[in-house]
Amino acid sequence: MLFKSRERQVHDHICREIESRLERTGAPREIGDFLLNRWSYLLAGIYFSHGDQHPDWEAGWHTVNGLLWSLTPKRDQAETEQFLRLLPTLLGRVQDGCDAMNLAEAERDQVFSLLAMLHAAVARAGLQASRDADGPVTQLGRDADLVVSEDELAGLDAATPSLEKPRGDGARDQILMDDLRIGDSIHFRMDGDGRKLYLQWVSPMGGMFLFADEDGYDAVSLTRARLAEKLLRGEASL
Repeated sequence: MLFKSRERQVHDHICREIESRLERTGAPREIGDFLLNRWSYLLAGIYFSHGDQHPDWEAGWHTVNGLLWSLTPKRDQAETEQFLRLLPTLLGRVQDGCDAMNLAEAERDQVFSLLAMLHAAVARAGLQASRDADGPVTQLGRDADLVVSEDELAGLDAATPSLEKPRGDGARDQILMDDLRIGDSIHFRMDGDGRKLYLQWVSPMGGMFLFADEDGYDAVSLTRARLAEKLLRGEASL
């Protein structure tokens, strides 16, 4: 009974810390719900398994800080480019957390589709932002994990899961993915509906793809492995 009470105390403390960060950054409610109702339990599990000095504990909070920072306005192109360099690492960490939580695929896709739409909006606004002091200003927390080296980016993309064995036309799809360029279209079939989306952005090492409609909305972000899987299943076609 005392242990249960301790678990509750720790989880409540984690939620208060997350809420404080949400208030400072003004993150969308759906992202706040994900952090409070899902990520908080991941952090609590890490705390009870390893304590608050373990690298996983630090990485979990760095992911919270980085995710919230990624959703704030960027004041110029330089900061937007920093955001784009951070994004593959950040999404990889969120993906790892979802794996650790055994998050249902439908809920996971909903989270990543929302992030894709929000990140596309941040990138578009940032690339158009002027460099003067009147432009949008990003508030950076002192403990925000914003330094992402090229080695980390390379490690992320190298660690992207791949399918065990290409089936059918898997080799052809692999070649076609390598030939994808910004502006190329892909037909997605989701929930019985067909959507034509255009490639908006590819991570530096080619491990993450961002698609959206002609207006930049209805965005979907996919790892290379998930895109290959959809191609193999017939849920997408080039």
